[in-house]
Amino acid sequence: MLSFPELSALCLFLFSNSITPGPNNAILSASCFNYGFKKSLPFLAGVCFGFFFLALLVGLGFNAVFQHFPQCYTIMRLICVFYLLYLAWKIATSKGSQTRTRQKAFGFFQSFALQLINPKLWLAATGVASTYLPKGYAFPDLLKAALIGILILLPCSLLWMLFGSILHQWMKRPRLLRFFNLAMAALLLLSLYPLTASLIP
Repeated sequence: MLSFPELSALCLFLFSNSITPGPNNAILSASCFNYGFKKSLPFLAGVCFGFFFLALLVGLGFNAVFQHFPQCYTIMRLICVFYLLYLAWKIATSKGSQTRTRQKAFGFFQSFALQLINPKLWLAATGVASTYLPKGYAFPDLLKAALIGILILLPCSLLWMLFGSILHQWMKRPRLLRFFNLAMAALLLLSLYPLTASLIP
């Protein structure tokens, strides 16, 4: 059973991970900016379900695979880098338009796939299981922590989505629309720095 101090520390940890800039938040803002709030909801669902799935997976001991086979973690990081580069290119080349583009927004499966190869999310899930849950925790504690993660992740992500939606209303000039897409693509590329730096010996 989670004590109040443990629960408070867990919530602070999850909030700091959820509200700060990162790949998911940059993509959600850009998606709302270019495709609209409603079309961006499947990506948000993929983020939430992806975290829930990883939290359970890591909590049940799957992260031991990376301890025994560290090369698997390196491969996962490389895949994540290339996938995020692709998404950054998609955002940067999205046509700035005062009306919403008819292009298909990033979907649930794209989002869920990103979470599975996102080292930041793996580290967050590992932190939950190894640091913020009591020693010898039972499955109900793990399930509760995963659900709390979604409850904290959801409003933080919605704020970033609202940010993208509001900016679209303010930016009426095509050049400003284009600038926002380039800025979000750059933010996504900056989020790659910890990944690429850790890959260089």
